[in-house]
Amino acid sequence: MMKKFFLLAAAFTVAMSAAAQVTFADDEDENAQDGIGVQDPRKSTMSIGLKVGGNYSTMSKYDDVDLGLKGSVGFEAGAVISARFGKRTKASDAGTGAFGVQIEALYAQHTVKTDLNDDIKLTYFEVPILAKYYFLPNFNVEAGVCIAGTLSSDPDKLTSTLNEPWPGRQSVTFSTGDFKGFDIRPTIGLAYTVSNTGLGIGARYYLGTSEMAKNFPCKLNTIEVAISYSFNIFKF
Repeated sequence: MMKKFFLLAAAFTVAMSAAAQVTFADDEDENAQDGIGVQDPRKSTMSIGLKVGGNYSTMSKYDDVDLGLKGSVGFEAGAVISARFGKRTKASDAGTGAFGVQIEALYAQHTVKTDLNDDIKLTYFEVPILAKYYFLPNFNVEAGVCIAGTLSSDPDKLTSTLNEPWPGRQSVTFSTGDFKGFDIRPTIGLAYTVSNTGLGIGARYYLGTSEMAKNFPCKLNTIEVAISYSFNIFKF
């Protein structure tokens, strides 16, 4: 699944790059033929790229059952599309203004350790939708929401001793393999882009707002650190 995902993402990136180069070449030829020497009126840019990173996931405590939940590391990767609006100064290049937006499509693996025999392992699709403010030319703060849902979960079941045993019952079993949660997570982060390279690095925090299941009232929270590579596909 991961191999197909990366092949599709890479093919999409190459195709868009080729299309962008043809468009830029056509624009230059038209300008040369028409003898146009005026300043380019386009002020904003659209970019696409790929990102890969690691995450550290935790779950909120389950008060009635002692699962010994602890944070652990995971992995994520996917595609990025972004726009940056305006120019920082009149002489600046297009797409150097203070505001931008970004949308991502990610495949993510999350792991939460337990004191039981198995750890909880989850795979998610995640779609962060972010507004960005560039307080310096290369630094920006970002905030928005992440739409997320589980693709799979492991193990199928977890059994734990009750903190306060119910009459005739000393333990409880959860069908963790049935986790199919949907979540909308408030998101905030900080990012840096290396000038004239398309390389970037960023860190984010995702706050879980939905319980994993009706009988499992825990929420997944995540810290992410990732690197990315993007290139401009057109100006507008």
